[in-house]
Amino acid sequence: MPPGADFFPYLGAGGMKGAAEPGMYIVVIGLGEVGRHLIQVLEQDGHDIVAVDQNPDMVRYIEEHHDVMTLTGYGAGETVLEHAGVARADLLVAVTDHDEVNLIAALAARQAGAKKTIARTQGNEWARSRQGVRYGVLGVDVTINPSVLVAQELVKIARSHGAVEVIDLAQDRIELVQVELTEQSRFLHRPISTIPLPRDTLIAAIVRQGDLFVPGGADALQPGDRAYLLGRPSDLPDAEDLFTSNREARRACIVGGGVTGEMVAQSLAEEGAEVLIIESSRERAEQLSAKLDRVTVLHGDGTDTRLLQEEEVGTYDLFAAVTYDDELNLMAALLAQRMGASRTAAMVHRPDYMPIYRQLGIDIVVSPRTVASDHILRYCRRAELKSLTVLQNGQAEVLEILARKGCRAIDTPLKELSLPRGAIIGAIVHQEQVAVPRGDSVIQAGDTVIVLTTVAARATVERLFRPGLL
Repeated sequence: MPPGADFFPYLGAGGMKGAAEPGMYIVVIGLGEVGRHLIQVLEQDGHDIVAVDQNPDMVRYIEEHHDVMTLTGYGAGETVLEHAGVARADLLVAVTDHDEVNLIAALAARQAGAKKTIARTQGNEWARSRQGVRYGVLGVDVTINPSVLVAQELVKIARSHGAVEVIDLAQDRIELVQVELTEQSRFLHRPISTIPLPRDTLIAAIVRQGDLFVPGGADALQPGDRAYLLGRPSDLPDAEDLFTSNREARRACIVGGGVTGEMVAQSLAEEGAEVLIIESSRERAEQLSAKLDRVTVLHGDGTDTRLLQEEEVGTYDLFAAVTYDDELNLMAALLAQRMGASRTAAMVHRPDYMPIYRQLGIDIVVSPRTVASDHILRYCRRAELKSLTVLQNGQAEVLEILARKGCRAIDTPLKELSLPRGAIIGAIVHQEQVAVPRGDSVIQAGDTVIVLTTVAARATVERLFRPGLL
């Protein structure tokens, strides 16, 4: 539909879902993979939500699966925005597949009175910056480019010693990395308390057969587990080395020369890695070859077995398939894995495919839509909650919480704090100092605290940090 045109808005019959505590009033425009995931999480958190899309089928899906208000219409149209109540919205999130719609909707909502607006941008014109998250662009509070965010995540993984996921916390002063354990991994079948982890690191969670839990000192690691290690970025490589034999990616092969592939290649080449890009479009391959000085670019099919063998992809530390075709990415990564590549990565645009890719043996599975959702959710928080990261399809969350004066968590040794089962305090940021705490550590008013918690334990954790609930 052309800009400026409106469907007659239809206000769905779903009611506003009340919460025990006042939530935010949030308008979500665009009900694709990102929008649906956002609504699922936001509804669980008790926010009041209006879901908007011009596709009646998308709106009908939300009405059938969620108890939120719905609106059918063109998301950047003045009438639709007015009916959605953007003038009183705490947050408007525009995540359609069209950059122009997202930007216009966010800007119009901001001018109408919305307190904060977020727009997803994904076209090449918006990908020239290496910043996956930008502030104040064209008057929009936050713009998020999923392709750039995925590239950043893959670069962090490439720098690690075997991690399959890397999450930055506390302004990059703490990292949470996921490593996969095999039969050859050391320190299996023994209590975690006896593993000689570096001082400022810990095992924060374990994923076993798809289920995430926070371990105790008596729990033991098993083959097939995925362990979340938390600590200072400088110490985590030594912790990773306890469980994997992988190294940082000194040689990387990338299938797909789009925004994500180009940025991964450029970043790794600047750090001295040997990088090969395989791109199916001759025109794009020629552009990349002229643009990237220290990167080898081949025009070819990333699933061509003969080509992969000729380029000896089995000798690479990292093989990443990041085209816009999910099936091609999966096939290319499986071929590289069979040929012996140390770590394989595949980009998937449908988040529900991610578990299947992992079951098939792909080491690293990244989704632009999931990455975008996770970043957006960081802005849907109470005052004391500084950021939120979702783990394992919502089974757990990592919270960055500001410990305010008057909350129960301060001035008490952690061993006496009575944290609920399923929660662990991973780090305390005191002024400029960051520490992975021990039992006798004490949280002070004004500290930022990193907490990993299962969904079941989250409410209890939040009460510990809420002022006035002594």
